[in-house]
Amino acid sequence: MRSAISIPENRRSELNDFRKSKWAGFEFQRFLCVWLRLELSLSPKEIARTLGWNANTVRLTQRNFISHGINALVEEKRGGRRRQLLTIEEEKSFLASFECVANSGSMLVANEIKVALEKRLGRMVHKTTVYRMLRRHGWRKVVPRPTHPKHNKEAANAFKKGALQIK
Repeated sequence: MRSAISIPENRRSELNDFRKSKWAGFEFQRFLCVWLRLELSLSPKEIARTLGWNANTVRLTQRNFISHGINALVEEKRGGRRRQLLTIEEEKSFLASFECVANSGSMLVANEIKVALEKRLGRMVHKTTVYRMLRRHGWRKVVPRPTHPKHNKEAANAFKKGALQIK
């Protein structure tokens, strides 16, 4: 088993200063992850058991602290759109070009949007990418009715047969 990377003295003093501050959310757990190693010399497995984490997460947190200092304990971002092709604002401006077509009442097909998106990005995208983008911006599928609500089937069939009598 490899030996643990030693924590430099300047990082130790940063940690002691941080210990006196207030924590929000996961900052306290990340602080404990490093502090338990320094003060009690616990192994990553023991720290993981104490915090309810995985041992690899403990090692990663400690390694980030050694290389980045207190910022590694404070600024960890969770969630978000990590694989986005366009930002929300870019998506809005992209869909704005199609909005006038959609508002005029003509048929707007998702495949046209897909082709334009692929042209803008310079790569292929799956059709569900377009559907998710449309849904994210509040667009919905509006399909014209196949028949009028007051449609009379008998009258239509009679008209097709030429049996419609005009008085």
